[in-house]
Amino acid sequence: MREPREKGARRVPVGATLALVLAAWGITTETRAQELTIDGRPVTLEALLEHADQHAPAVAVARARVGLADEALGAAAPLLPGNPELLVGVGPRFLPTGQSDANVLVNLLVPLEIAGERPLRFDVARAARARRERGLDAVRWETRAAITASYRRAQLARREAALAAELAAFHERWVDVARRRVEAGDAPPLDRQLAEADAARARQARIAAVQRYREACLVLAGLAGWSPERPPEPVGALPTPRSPPPLQALVARALERDPRLGERRAALEEARTREALAEREAWPRPAIGARYVFEGAPGGGAPEHVLMGLVSLPIPVAQLGQPERARAAARTDVERAELDAIEASLAARLELRRSAVEAAAERVRVFGEGVLPEFEASLEQLERAFALGEIDALRLAMTAERFLAAQVEALEALAAYVDAVSALELALGAELR
Repeated sequence: MREPREKGARRVPVGATLALVLAAWGITTETRAQELTIDGRPVTLEALLEHADQHAPAVAVARARVGLADEALGAAAPLLPGNPELLVGVGPRFLPTGQSDANVLVNLLVPLEIAGERPLRFDVARAARARRERGLDAVRWETRAAITASYRRAQLARREAALAAELAAFHERWVDVARRRVEAGDAPPLDRQLAEADAARARQARIAAVQRYREACLVLAGLAGWSPERPPEPVGALPTPRSPPPLQALVARALERDPRLGERRAALEEARTREALAEREAWPRPAIGARYVFEGAPGGGAPEHVLMGLVSLPIPVAQLGQPERARAAARTDVERAELDAIEASLAARLELRRSAVEAAAERVRVFGEGVLPEFEASLEQLERAFALGEIDALRLAMTAERFLAAQVEALEALAAYVDAVSALELALGAELR
C-alpha cells in the first residue's frame, strides 16, 4: 500500500517523465508542416498558372473553339456568291416539208452581288474570331481564378493536415506519459484509457486530414492539366488578409478589365455585323452571261450562229430575306439586353462580394496573428502541466479540445477569406491588388 503524499509536495516527480515529454516533442509544428507530403511535386502558384495556360483542359477546349470562326471566314472567301450556271439545249427542228436539222442553245449565267455583301462577310468573320478570342480570354481568366482559389484551399488543407498530425503526435506522447504515471501509481487507470481513446481518434482525424489534402492537390492537378501521378503540392504561405478596394474602384476596373464583359461586347458587335449583312443580302442578286444559238439550215442552206449578252434580275416582291433579317435583329437585341443586364447588376454583385471579403478579413483579424502559430506552444505548456501533475487527464483532454477548436475556427476564417476573395476576383475579372 502506498504511503500518503505529504502536504504541499509535488504530485508527480519531474525527472524522467518530464525529460521524456520534452525529448518526444522533437521538431516544431512548422517543420512537420514542411515535411508533410503526399509524394507530389512542390510547385509555386506562378509556375502552376504558367503550366495551366498551356495545358489546362478548359483552356485547350476554348483555344480550339477559336477555330470555329473559320466558318465565317470560309463563307467570305469566295469571290462570287454562287457558281456560274450553264444551260445547254440540243434538239432537231422539223419543217413542214419533212426536212429537219439540229439546233443548239448554250446559256452561261454568272451571279453577282451589287450591295457590298462580300466585304461585310469579312467583317463578320473578323467579329466572330474576336468574340471567340475574348471567350478564350474569359476561360483563361476563370481557369486562373479557379486554380488560385484551389491552390489556397490546398494550402489550408496542408495546414489542417499538419495540425492533425501534430495533435496525433501530442496524443501519442500523452498515452506514453499516462501509461508511465499509471505504472508509477500516480494516476488512475482511467487516465490511460482516456489517453488511448483520444489517441485513436486523433489518428483517424490525421488520416482524414491527409486525404483531404491529397484530394485538394488532385483537384489542382485536374484544373491545371497536371499529371495526377505526382500532383502539385503548394509551397509558401497564405496571403495576409486585407480589406478590398472601395466599390467605385472595383466597378471601374471591372468595366475595363473583365474579360467576360469583353466577350459580351464582342458578341454584340458580331450580332450587329451579322444584322447588317442580313440587310445587304436581302438585295436582289443579278446575273450576267451570254447565249449562243446554233440554228441549222434544212435543205442545204448555211447554218446560222447567234450570240447575245444576258442580264437576269430578280424582282424583289415577295422574298426579301425576312426570316434571316428578323433572326439577326432579334439576336442583336438579345446580345444588347444581356450586356446591359450584366453592366446594370455589376455594382451590386461587386458590393456583395466586396462586403464578404471585408467580413472575412475581419474574422481573421479577430483571431490575431498568433492563434495558429501559438498552437505548438500551447500544447507544449499543456504537456508540461500534465507531466508536473498540475492538471489531470480529463482537464488535459478538455483543454486540448479547446485549443483545437480555436485552431479549426481560425482555419475556417482563413478558408472563408480565400473563398470570398476568389468570388470577388471572379466577378471583377482581375486579381485584387
